[in-house]
Amino acid sequence: MSKNEVFEKQAEIKRWLKKIGLSQSQFAELFYDEHHATSLKEEVDTYKEKFKKHLNRPSTKIELLESYLNFLFTTEKFREGGFFKPQSTSDDILNQEIMKLMKKVSKELTEKIS
Repeated sequence: MSKNEVFEKQAEIKRWLKKIGLSQSQFAELFYDEHHATSLKEEVDTYKEKFKKHLNRPSTKIELLESYLNFLFTTEKFREGGFFKPQSTSDDILNQEIMKLMKKVSKELTEKIS
């Protein structure tokens, strides 16, 4: 994955958090609680800072960002907002330029209706 793809995924997470009304700290706490047996305040606070760095560093693994997005789509706030998990299918029917154009149009439409 390129740094640009990482940046786009980070921006997508930030947009969704804003749309559903969750701060980065609130989301990090939910994510931590879901994935760890204990929730000591110090550990949660440390993870909140780590999460914020994950949303800004170009070296963050795309798989980790995708796991954040997948979890975000399961949160109560997401469901309460009436949102649906975005889905994209990609195959070799369309060439890369058309796929980029379609992605751009889709992004613009999403931003206008949000």
